[in-house]
Parts: sequence; C-alpha cells; structure tokens
Amino acid sequence: MTFLEIEAFLNIVQYGSFSAAAEKLYITQPALGRRIRALEEELGYALFVRNKGVRHVELTRQGQAFIGLAHRWQALWNETQEEALLGNEKSFYVASVGSLMAFLLPTVFQTFMKENSECSLHVMTLHSSDAYGYVSNKKADIAFITDPMYSSQVKTNILFEEELCLVVGKDLKLPSVLKLADLDPRHEIRTQWDRNFDAWHNYFFGSSAVPRVYLDEMGFMQYFTQSGDTWAFLPRSIASTMVEKFPVSIHELDIKPPNRTLYYLYRVQDASPYQDMLLRLCLEKLSKEDGITIRDQERH
Repeated sequence: MTFLEIEAFLNIVQYGSFSAAAEKLYITQPALGRRIRALEEELGYALFVRNKGVRHVELTRQGQAFIGLAHRWQALWNETQEEALLGNEKSFYVASVGSLMAFLLPTVFQTFMKENSECSLHVMTLHSSDAYGYVSNKKADIAFITDPMYSSQVKTNILFEEELCLVVGKDLKLPSVLKLADLDPRHEIRTQWDRNFDAWHNYFFGSSAVPRVYLDEMGFMQYFTQSGDTWAFLPRSIASTMVEKFPVSIHELDIKPPNRTLYYLYRVQDASPYQDMLLRLCLEKLSKEDGITIRDQERH
C-alpha cells in the first residue's frame, strides 16, 4: 500500500470518475487503473463496482468502509513526512529590498540566529515587484518591501514609516539649512526608495535630471559617500550611520521629502513559525532608531 495508491483512490471518490481523477493527478487513466488494481490486490477485495458504459464510479460495500481508513492513512503519512523534514532542517527564507538588507537586518539576523540555533536561515535581496511571486511560490517565507500590490494569497502589512533626510558631503560647503531649489542634481547620489518618492523627486527636479551616481543597490552607498562632494536623500536611520563614519552631514530643507513606508509580506495559509520571532526583533531594533514610526498594529 503506497501513498500514490491511496491518493488515487481518494481522488476517484472525490471527483466521481477515473477520467476526472486522472486529469487532476496529471496521469493517464491506465496508470490510475494500475494503482487501484495494485491496492485492491493488497487489500484482497474490490473497491469499485465495474460496470461497462457507466461514467460515474460506484463503490462496493468494502470500498465505502475503506474511505475513512484511507483518509486516516493519508493523514498519518503526511504527519510522518512533516516530522522527517523538521528533523532534518528547520528552514526560514527571508527576502528584502536592499536598503533594509544593508543597514537594518544584519544585526537583527545575528540575534535571530543566537535565539534559534536550530534554524537554517536563507537570505536574499530582491525588488518589491518580485517579492509577491517569491512568497506565493514558497521561495520566501517573509519579504520586506517598499511598493505594495494586491494579492489574494499573500498578506501585506505596514511595518514602519521613516523620514527621508538630506545628507550632504562636507566638501560642498553648503549651509545647514537649504532650499530645495539650490541643490544641483549633478552632485546627487540617486536611489529609488519607493514610487511615492520617485514622483516627488520628478516633480521638483524633473524626470530628465541626470545624477552623479544612480544606485540600484544600497550596499554600495557607503563607497560613494566617501568622496565628500555629493549629496543624497537617505532614510534617517541610514543617514545617522553615515554621519558617524564618512565626511557628510545632515541638512534641513525648506521642502521635506515624503516619508518612505516599509511593508512585510507572508502567506495567508501557512505562515512560518519563525515569522513572529523575526518581526519581534525587527520592532525592537526599530524602536531604538530616530525618525521611525512603527505601524505594525498586529503586534501592538
């Protein structure tokens, strides 16, 4: 008696015919028939009444009685497989936009691994547009993004909002309070925070403005700020770190850029048991940062 034979029997019962069950299982009817005959031979009795020309199947008395046993057998099989997987590896797949991966999540991951030494952590960087597919297809258990979409299979929650501020290289010798119109885009290190910021930037600087550097990966930001003759719009948490290490300073603007919003995604039906642990650590870290407003109401 095998899992495939039990699966074949229960699908025939559910869909009412060999042809419909074969279609659902993506196998041919002869292959399905062989599985049922092998199961009947092992049990020693027929499960279905064979009537030529009848499209819908009819169960024998023994077949009716076997339905409950088949369901219990299948449930037990699934349980043993889950236990086997958990015994080999407890995995947690995390995806994120580059800005969080470069500045917030590394310290969070360090604490997470200390608290969950049995877990195999898998980390990947991706764009917001790719995150929903990764979570839906179980390539990621949780993803942190900036630009949300609608999905019936993936839940989207706001995690926090953060101020964007102006960081200026000290070699430019600009005053502490600036007018937005005084900024020269030719000295800008430009990065894409979210669609709302892009719309704001295009409105004030024009879509044709050419920056000094355009970065698609936040991990490189620290290398370009070392020159001291560039400026950039950065989240407050990242800007504070930059000021401590590089020749830059934070400046006030007459027109402030919009806050950026960070979201997290997870599957509705089978959220990872590690999800809440990671989010708890993220919120603990975020609560210590200036310029951040936590919005995750599910954890308050």
